[in-house]
Amino acid sequence: MLFRDLTTIVLMVSSLLYFLVAGFAFTRRYFRERVIDSLSRYAATAGVASLFQLARHLGWLNFLSEAVLVRTPSYSAALLAFLLLDLSQSFLKLEKLSRRRRGLGLAGLVALILLDSLPLPQNLAAGTGWVIPRQAVTLSALMVAWGIYLGLAILSILKNYRARHQPLHRNRMTYWSTVLGLIVFGQALTFAGQEGLGYSLQLLATLIAAYAVLTHSLLDVPRMTRRVLSYVLITLLTTLIFVAGFSGADFVLQRLSEYNPWLVGTALALFVAVLFNPSLSLIRRLVHRFISGSGYDSGRLVNDYSHSISNILELERLSTLIIDLINDTLGVKSGLLFLVDEKEEKGTLTFQLRGLPRADAAAPPLGQLIAESPITDYLRAERAPLTQYDIDLLPRFQKAPPEEHAWFSGLNLDVYVPIYAKNNWIGLLALGPKLSGDRYHGDDLRLLSTLANQTAVALENARLVSDLVKLNGDLRSAYTALDQANQQLAHLDRAKSQFIAIISHELRTPLTLLLGYGQLLAEDPKITGSPEYRMVAEGIHHGSQRMNEIVESMLEVTKIDSSLLKVSPAPVALGMLIDQTCEALEKSIAERALRLEKHTALRSLPTIEADPTALSKVFYHLIVNAIKYTPDGGCITISGQFLSGKSGELNEEYLELVVSDTGIGIDPRFHELIFTKFYQTGEVALHSTGKTKFKGGGPGLGLAIVRGIVEVHGGKVWVESPGHNEQSCPGSHFHVVLPLRQQTGQSETAQLLQAVENKSKA
Repeated sequence: MLFRDLTTIVLMVSSLLYFLVAGFAFTRRYFRERVIDSLSRYAATAGVASLFQLARHLGWLNFLSEAVLVRTPSYSAALLAFLLLDLSQSFLKLEKLSRRRRGLGLAGLVALILLDSLPLPQNLAAGTGWVIPRQAVTLSALMVAWGIYLGLAILSILKNYRARHQPLHRNRMTYWSTVLGLIVFGQALTFAGQEGLGYSLQLLATLIAAYAVLTHSLLDVPRMTRRVLSYVLITLLTTLIFVAGFSGADFVLQRLSEYNPWLVGTALALFVAVLFNPSLSLIRRLVHRFISGSGYDSGRLVNDYSHSISNILELERLSTLIIDLINDTLGVKSGLLFLVDEKEEKGTLTFQLRGLPRADAAAPPLGQLIAESPITDYLRAERAPLTQYDIDLLPRFQKAPPEEHAWFSGLNLDVYVPIYAKNNWIGLLALGPKLSGDRYHGDDLRLLSTLANQTAVALENARLVSDLVKLNGDLRSAYTALDQANQQLAHLDRAKSQFIAIISHELRTPLTLLLGYGQLLAEDPKITGSPEYRMVAEGIHHGSQRMNEIVESMLEVTKIDSSLLKVSPAPVALGMLIDQTCEALEKSIAERALRLEKHTALRSLPTIEADPTALSKVFYHLIVNAIKYTPDGGCITISGQFLSGKSGELNEEYLELVVSDTGIGIDPRFHELIFTKFYQTGEVALHSTGKTKFKGGGPGLGLAIVRGIVEVHGGKVWVESPGHNEQSCPGSHFHVVLPLRQQTGQSETAQLLQAVENKSKA
């Protein structure tokens, strides 16, 4: 009767506690975790089963048959085992039971209930001479289902315990192993008739399961075990010391006939003060070291750590040294050091984690965290260590992208410590589990934060050195590539010059024929007598002349590039030379309604030693260029002056001529480019035809020829223009400076010409 009353009390308390657990779990569903729902279903079902058993014990279900009442506990055990399997899958964050599996499991229970309730014979014949009670078949099937469900749950926890190396995860699974063990043992006691004790163990298992599910920071079972064992050992050793001390004192005193109690008491007190307390402290340290692992002196460690890494400027060596020092101190299995690079891609701020390779291992995979991730937010805002256990289980981090969870899990490490320098996140120290299997406690995490602060300066210096080395390497590569490109360009330029020379020479023969026959046609009376034929003949003649000018220009450029351009100096009056050039262009100037102004000072300029044919080409191209880029109605001005200078012991004399226009101007960025071969301003497709029409086309050789001829004469040419503007037309000024005599040293002349150019620009 006593056991019956005790069982009733246990069932009453169990029912109440089951429903309390289910209700509390239901209120925590805002976490949106599957394990909360599974716990709520399991506790509610266990509460209903306890109420049913309580009603059976109180005799409230006597209207049911004895066979039904006997088999009901087996049905509830199988159903609870099935729900426990689903709860275990959710607890371990494994793939949840599919609807098909869940349906098959429930369908099996329903089939057994139907089999048990159908009006079938009570005995099932299994063969001749064999009779099997139907009740035995049903109970056996329920026991098999119960064993399968619990066996799958146990296999899941064992498999994950072996796969997990993080102590916090293993500690969590230790609780679940206890839950499964208590449920198996409690259900076995219930089947054996010890219902009170069996129900109590199952209730205890449910409470432990609720604690493990609803609590994040679980009590450390291995640490508690070590502390209890340490306390027991210390107590035993202390007792042995006291017993040995008093036994020795009693043995000595029994052999003394007379002794002073005060003297003996003082001696014992002195023994306790001098010998016992240090001995006890030593014993405690030895026991703690033997059970909990060796300790460390954090102050000395930080000092040694700072001195060891302060002069390391190589990232790979620094990474290896840091991890080795921490491994030796804390007994860590493995570790990594990551560099954090802040980048912005497509408007999204990201942090790339680039692992530094160690001497004994390859570089880890590249990681990437987005700025909005809760993991990134914690590392940037809290600047405190973060464990893999927190990333996996805290609701705060469940919204992190799956890629980030997969990357952290793939590292198979245990704790991550951010490294900051000048409020910038520059690194991440990642450490694996301890060799002892112990977790990282508060002292360990505080020590790691201090070491991370010590690492910041060394890491920043090493990173700067690495960036400089990389930059130097990039510069060397760039210089090498630039040198190769220059060589290729020089080769292409030579090839282009050779091509121009070949084409020019090949075109001269047919052009000579075209010019000759064109001239014959233009002079033939039969052709000139017909307006249509005369127009055709004139077109052929003008086109041939234009082609001949282009070919001559190409040949001129080829000579300049090949340094084969020769000049025949003779006295030249530049005023007369410019007049002749302008007379040849009068028609073009008149067609464009342009004004050509020549300063009277041109005629008073002294004669110059130069090649008149070559200089006529210089002023021809400069005036044509001014006509081409000056709008209709504009003005072209030609001026000149005499200059003198001094180079060493020789007096140098020069003439400076300036061709100015009121044209569209030239962008300062292109002041040098316009003197290169084939350079065209603006879009070539928009240029008009004709060499003297506004923005007319051309091969882009005129100014290159101008510079080549001027420099062969020992002179210098440049352009001044405030900019390009087709509305305001700021104009351009082309300066040509030529020495009066050709015998002056080239280097001295170049220096004086540079001074003249600088003075003119100023």
